[in-house]
Order: sequence, then structure tokens, then C-alpha cells
Amino acid sequence: MASIVIAEDDRDIAELLKEVLSGGGHAVRIAGSGAAALDLIGGAVPDLVVLDHHMPGMSGLEVADRLRADPATATLPVIMLSAAAPAAARQLCDVTISKPVRPRHLLQAAEQLLAARAAGGPADTAHPDPAGQLTDVPRLLAVSDFLTRPAYAAGLNSFAERLAVLTGVPAAAVTLMLNDTVVVAGSYGLPAWVREAGGVPAEWSPDTIVVAEDVPVLITDSRDSAEYADSPLFAVSGIRSYASVPLHSPEGHIVGTLCVMDDEPGTCTEDTVQILHSQRAPALALLAPAGA
Repeated sequence: MASIVIAEDDRDIAELLKEVLSGGGHAVRIAGSGAAALDLIGGAVPDLVVLDHHMPGMSGLEVADRLRADPATATLPVIMLSAAAPAAARQLCDVTISKPVRPRHLLQAAEQLLAARAAGGPADTAHPDPAGQLTDVPRLLAVSDFLTRPAYAAGLNSFAERLAVLTGVPAAAVTLMLNDTVVVAGSYGLPAWVREAGGVPAEWSPDTIVVAEDVPVLITDSRDSAEYADSPLFAVSGIRSYASVPLHSPEGHIVGTLCVMDDEPGTCTEDTVQILHSQRAPALALLAPAGA
């Protein structure tokens, strides 16, 4: 049995998470805020911490940063839950899980981290290997199927324009992810060189994370992102804020993304991510029209 602290300001969600983890045989304590979580952890260091990101007063990211800065908790396994975890969460947390949380996914991630802690090493499966996920053959076949449909791009540029209007972010795209390239299937307001090239190398784009880990990515200011500040997509084009969500095929393969971007910082928010989530079904309908 392991000791787990959950920081979640929504009591109903906190109780649900507690039930899931308690059902796995663990002792769970709940904190209703980031500050309360730090107090609980300081009183008795647990084996694992689960942090909601969006909490009043102190965000989950701030809690994680303080935990990593304290030698007593620097190696403490941390799971972050968020509808749109900021890019920095990947450096501070062992696992990021998208809301709404799938109970089995949370319990599996917790068990993996706890087993790794008990063995004295990192959890190899905490962050999936991007190269392995991107080269998954069934996934690539699903992407290829979309790319070879004669009508796959019909209406996608107009859709991207509507997406920009809905989110209030000036540039938007529907992408399909190959093993080494982010293919732009439809776009509005993208930098000219990206449109002319038809996409960007996978390693330049946060969409690699989105597809590899099946999580949304939110970057409020790329200059604060150690991972992407120097990427040509951001450094050359001057993109400062970015939001992206995974796009699934009818069979469940992660084939691409819906993304928006701006050269102003702070434009993309968690609300932006929620809007992107709401537009995944209509985007898929355009990529795979009925009868195609």
C-alpha cells in the first residue's frame, strides 16, 4: 500500500480520484488547494502526488516546481491532471494526464510510477517514446488512408478559418502526422513558409507530443519553454503562444491534430483548448466524409 496525496479543488472530482486510487489499495489524502497540498506533503511525505493544474491561488505547476526545488521531495513521483497541461509540466512532472481523466489510465500510471520508485529507478513508460509512437504501423496506415482520399482536403482551409474565429487566435491548422513530418491538411493564417512547404519536420512541432502521448499541449509563451524556444517553428516565425489537441481516426488511432497559434504571448489558454476539443468531430467529418 502506498501513500498518495491528491491536490484538486473540485471536491467531487477529488472524491472520484480518491475512490479510484483507494480501490487500488492505496491510502489517499486530499488537499483542496496547492498550498494545502504542500502542507500535507511537508507533514508526511507521500509516495506519490497527483496534482490538478488549474487551482486558485497556486497552480499545480507551481506546486510541482516547489516540490522539485526541495531536496526532500525532488524525486517524488508527480502526476499532473489538466485539460491542457502547460509545456513546462513535462519537465516538472513524471506523467501528464488529460482531463476528463480515465480511471484506468490514472491507476495504471500511478502503479507504474510506484513500482519504479520501489525499484529505485525511473518509470520507463511515464512518457511514451515519441519515435515509437510515431512509427506505429497501424497508426501510419490510418494517416496514409486520410492522405490518399481525393476529397480529404475539401473544406479544411475554410474549417481552419472558422477555428481561428472561434478561438480568437489568428492562425489555425488541421494536421496529419507522419513518422517524421507534420503535414498541413488545412490552414488559415500560417506563416508563408510553412504553407509553401506543406508542413514542418516533426521534431520542430509540439504536435509530436500531442500524437505520441495523446494529450493536448498548451504553450502560453514559447520563450518560457525550454523545449521549444529555439525550435524554428517558434524562433523563425516568431510564434509565442500555441495550443493543440489530438485528432483520432474512427478506429481510435491518433492521426493528427487541431492547432492554433499566435505571435503574441498569452493568446492561447485552457479555454482555447476546450474549443479545440469541441471541434474534433467536425474536423474528422471533413477528413473522412461519409461515403468516401
